[in-house]
Amino acid sequence: MAPSAKKQPVYAKHVPQRTCIACHKADAKRGLVRLVLTPEGRVAIDSKGKMPGRGAYLCPQKRCWEEGLKTNKLEYALRTRLSPDSLKDLLEHMSTFGDPRTEVEG
Repeated sequence: MAPSAKKQPVYAKHVPQRTCIACHKADAKRGLVRLVLTPEGRVAIDSKGKMPGRGAYLCPQKRCWEEGLKTNKLEYALRTRLSPDSLKDLLEHMSTFGDPRTEVEG
């Protein structure tokens, strides 16, 4: 076999992993929802994962959002207090998720 005929090893593409602050499940970065503390001090949903600021991740499941918001885990992770406007926006986003009793663990 000629040296040029050797096959190069195929490497799997690196998939960034992040951890949900509520259930502590590690998943692909794209499989979680990133919440960011903007430089202006507002907490926003970062759908593209590129916004500047301190970030935290939650699973896209209602029970994780409830846990993150009710037990102040999100405030702790972002090192801030949620404003009433930010909390309202996050609760509205949480309402788009299905009923946690009907979701199946994966």
